[in-house]
Amino acid sequence: MKNKLIRILVYPNITNWKNRNLENLEQDSYIQVIRNQIKQLNDIRDDLFFYLVLPQIVPSLRFDNVTPLITDISPPKHFKDYSKKELKEILENNSFDIPTYAPTMRSHFDVEFIRKLLSKKLDFDLVMSHLPEHTHALKNTLYNVTHHTPLFFGYCHWFDVKGVVKTSKDSFIQNMTGLLEYDRCYMNTHSQKKLVLEQARETFNDTTIEKLDEILVVQHLGVSENDITNDINNKSEKIIVFNHRPDSYKHFNEFMSVMDKLREQRQDFRVWVPLLSKSNRDWVFTDNGDGSKEWYYNKLKDCCVGFSPKQKYNGWSVATTDGMMNGLPYIMFDDDYYRELNDSSDFFKTDDDTLELMNKYLDDTQYRNTKAIETLDYIKNELVYKEKMIVMSDYIDELLAKSKTVSYDSESMKKIITAIKNSPTGISKEDLFKPLKWGRGFKFSPYRRALMTHPNITDVGRKFPLYRWTD
Repeated sequence: MKNKLIRILVYPNITNWKNRNLENLEQDSYIQVIRNQIKQLNDIRDDLFFYLVLPQIVPSLRFDNVTPLITDISPPKHFKDYSKKELKEILENNSFDIPTYAPTMRSHFDVEFIRKLLSKKLDFDLVMSHLPEHTHALKNTLYNVTHHTPLFFGYCHWFDVKGVVKTSKDSFIQNMTGLLEYDRCYMNTHSQKKLVLEQARETFNDTTIEKLDEILVVQHLGVSENDITNDINNKSEKIIVFNHRPDSYKHFNEFMSVMDKLREQRQDFRVWVPLLSKSNRDWVFTDNGDGSKEWYYNKLKDCCVGFSPKQKYNGWSVATTDGMMNGLPYIMFDDDYYRELNDSSDFFKTDDDTLELMNKYLDDTQYRNTKAIETLDYIKNELVYKEKMIVMSDYIDELLAKSKTVSYDSESMKKIITAIKNSPTGISKEDLFKPLKWGRGFKFSPYRRALMTHPNITDVGRKFPLYRWTD
């Protein structure tokens, strides 16, 4: 399959990048998701090539089959081969500013800039969009200024549902109309999908709702098998962890209120909130160690129990799976979105339920360790991300099979095949077009699909495609 490439344009949803701060960008949820997706897909197959629209080069995304669409400059060596000074210069010189404040980001689409990124020298077989609000504009630009008409699929990290969005005006309608440009869009949970469709019914008719229902497909964000710890820590400390964002949509204040009640009953525990900037309670700590994932994961192993709060968004909790894969049991708010995540956990509805469970975990080490073993076994058996990505990999093939193709017997196709065969070092798309006098409006997609099914023609895996004949 190698060199029968499928070239995928990946459009981002980035909210954690300010002042060219690479550390923030590396921690952005989109960066973490796409990194994991590409890694897992690369383990499954070797015929994918990704173009990533990025504000700057991201070292953790430097795979052999990834080209960042930033500028025409791209480091020829691996990042580890550069000095810190050289790396700093590369990152500063290969970047552009994008809005990351969510309401602005969802509304902002720079047609002229995107046109420059989508060079006519590139080939696009599919588009994976992570930002539905931009998908109509992206498709319009792509179809009109390149030689391609690729099909769209993708992933949505956020929906502007009621009760969650704090801004005066949300982008929910644009989110829905953008989804209608997809063949499939993956999302977090069945509970979240239900919430989205209920709100969509306020605007759209039954036919559109049925279409949205087909487009939206749940894909639980599992974990990498390599990240799962082998054994639990059976000598954990009396630490309760809230490793979610300490925000209102995660009911952080409510969590702290019940912890204050627990503190009135006993003083032999501490609370860790790693994403909290500063605590006003001496028994609440916010340490992040050296800032590494390794330190964070090891600290989770030391904790007695995690807390998964009620949330307005009904989404998947990566914070919870972070703990689960390190053998940390969680007590969870009793709702569908957590039942999807791990139905064997202990659940609470009220403060009294929470207090009873917290006391049990803090006092009964054997019970805590039994739940920790159950948690670790569950994530090993049910939430390994590779299994989800095998499904996505199959869908990529299914979607590509819908693309139009031309016959080898067409006169234009015969000329293309002959030109490739007569080019001992390979030929670019640009050089293929010249003798055929094809202009900017010519659509190359069905010809490329035919070339990628020809037994003697390959596409060299580099930024600009190079077609070669192999006997």
